[in-house]
Amino acid sequence: MKLKFLISNLILGVLLFSCSKDEDTAKTNTQLLTSKTWVYNEYFTNYNQTNTILQYKKGKSNNLLDLTGDVINFKEDGTFSRIDLMGQAKSGTWQFLNGETQVSTTEDGVTHTSNIIVLTENMYTWHDVPFGTYGEMIPK
Repeated sequence: MKLKFLISNLILGVLLFSCSKDEDTAKTNTQLLTSKTWVYNEYFTNYNQTNTILQYKKGKSNNLLDLTGDVINFKEDGTFSRIDLMGQAKSGTWQFLNGETQVSTTEDGVTHTSNIIVLTENMYTWHDVPFGTYGEMIPK
């Protein structure tokens, strides 16, 4: 009888721990975007066209663009800071659009609206259709 009681309590404890762990790990898109400093893993221009160009791939030699030092940090207050490919400090504003399926950024008076392809703790992939760019970003 004691063995059944111990087993049932053990199962109940495992179930409760599993449920609370799932609830704790669910993050909002804002939390996912703002919890990391993002760097490029890949960057394409002329994306989805016949002449798509891979401009940068992390770890690849002879990239057309050197985005090694290009980093961006989104903040919960709707601002961001970044270091561009020239090493210049930049800042701007950002917001989600269309049910958090897009991110709009404004920097130096230029606004980019990108479709979010993937947004997880370890990947931020976007496609800026009007500018024909596509980026795959990973945590720094």
